Amino acid sequence: MTFRRLPRALSPLLLTLLTAQFGATYSAYANDRDGVRDEIARQDLALIQDQLAQIQRIVDRLEIRVGEFDPETTRVFLDVPRLRRDIQAVDKGIDDVLEPPRLPPRQPVPLAGDYLRELR
Repeated sequence: MTFRRLPRALSPLLLTLLTAQFGATYSAYANDRDGVRDEIARQDLALIQDQLAQIQRIVDRLEIRVGEFDPETTRVFLDVPRLRRDIQAVDKGIDDVLEPPRLPPRQPVPLAGDYLRELR
């Protein structure tokens, strides 16, 4: 892979990142509407997560190729760890939208009465 083709390889990632931002905004809007729109937004966000998984596989392949470049002849390197952190941040953000944190269960108050009765 040459560096001329590298931006083309990353364009799906950029599109996905922009779509994720739109999806989060759309999801917030859909929560105010009926359940159908909310379900559509959830499906869209799940689709984005699938695409992020595909992008992570592409980044794995890119990481191998970046390691093969000669530092003497190459001016620009792909920062793979930063790219991975960004993908994970977007993925976690979508997780937070799809599965918001729940409150812990309440601890019941112990009962104070004596509920056993002796038969005479």
